[in-house]
This record gives sequence, structure tokens and C-alpha cells, in this order.
Amino acid sequence: MEYVFFCDFDGTVTREDVIDRVLEEFADPAWMDVERSWVNGEIGSCDCLTMQTQLIKAKEPDLLDFVEGIGIDETFIDFARYCKSNAIEISILSDGVDLFIGSILNRHGLNDIRVFANGLECTNGGYKMVFPHFREDCLSKAGICKCKMMEEHATPGGINILVGDGRSDFCIARKADLTFAKSALLEFCRAEKIPHIEHREFGDIIEWLGKQTGPRECVPPQASFTRHGLRGARNG
Repeated sequence: MEYVFFCDFDGTVTREDVIDRVLEEFADPAWMDVERSWVNGEIGSCDCLTMQTQLIKAKEPDLLDFVEGIGIDETFIDFARYCKSNAIEISILSDGVDLFIGSILNRHGLNDIRVFANGLECTNGGYKMVFPHFREDCLSKAGICKCKMMEEHATPGGINILVGDGRSDFCIARKADLTFAKSALLEFCRAEKIPHIEHREFGDIIEWLGKQTGPRECVPPQASFTRHGLRGARNG
């Protein structure tokens, strides 16, 4: 069996939510009202992102210049190199914006990583969201159906591993063979008894990979996986 990693981006690869930071800096404050509607479950992320990006008042170069200043988990660079040298595949699955993700990855020389995310188009001085990975039957009502993306791009017979932190990862965590979780996703996995390992940074995942005896021996499928801690005392 082979490991296949599916990584969230905002708050997982980056230290903070990229879209939120862009909206805070450039959008009409009404974006927060839209956010509350999404948090309360009144709208899905497609409608949320569509309405919020229409409130942005800035040119695309200004957005990209701003995004350049958003930091990442520096150990993700080491993780990407480790995976590349060991023929382990990584895909970014994000309900964020591909323009921002691509800019950040390029800055760190990681433009060879596959990215599946929502699109942002500049039209007549404004912005329009496009959702190439949207699915009508997505239970999360997200712009990208992460479950479907994992299903379509998993390696046959491989171990599908999710790395995430938040609400957009809740559904796919139920389908992954193993989840590396932090923040809201960690609490969700604990509450729902979903097989998971707590992590703080990608360096923890490199450490875990280094302790495995080989991809054919170490991680059984989710139905029988019971270990819930990277280190014994970390999450009980």
C-alpha cells in the first residue's frame, strides 16, 4: 500500500485563514454578516464566498501583494520535500481560492503540488467566484466536494490520509483512512470517534512517517484503525 496525502490549505498549510485576512483588509465590513450566515448554517460556502468576494474593493495585484505576506507552517516545506523524495503523493484540497494558494506555493518553490480549489475571476473591476469542483450532492454544501476529490484522485489500494483543521474537513474526515487533525477538526474527530492523530505542524507528520516500517505494513483501513495519538500523552 502507498500513502496518499490530501491536505487542507487555509489554517493548515498557512498559519491563518487567507480568505479571512483578504476580506479583513479589502472588503466592505458587510462580509462579516455573510460569514455569520455561513457559520449558522443558513448558507453554504458557495453562496458565502460568492457574496463575500463581491464586497472586495481592490485590484488583483494588490490582493496578491498582500497574500505574499501571509505565513505558512515552515515545516510544510520539509514535509513536501520528504514526500517527493519518498514518492508520496500530496494534493491540496481547499475550499479557498486557487489564485491565492498558487501564489503562496510558488513563493516557496512548491508549484509542483496538485491543487484543487475554487477559482476567482476579475470581471469589470469586480470579482466572481467559480466552482469547478462543486457537486450538487455534496453534504457539506461546499464550493469543492473534498470527498469526491479524494475518491477521484486516490491511489488504488493506497492509504488515504487527510491533514486538516476546520469545518470544511469534517465530512472528508469520515472517509479518510486516517486524519491528522488540529483545532476544530480535532474536536470534531474526538466527538465523533473518528480515527485521528493530533498534530500541531507538518513536522509532526514527518516524525510519524519516519517511525513507520513501510507503507505496506503500518496503517490499516479506517474500519479497524484505533490509534488516536501521535505521542501517548498528546490527546489521551
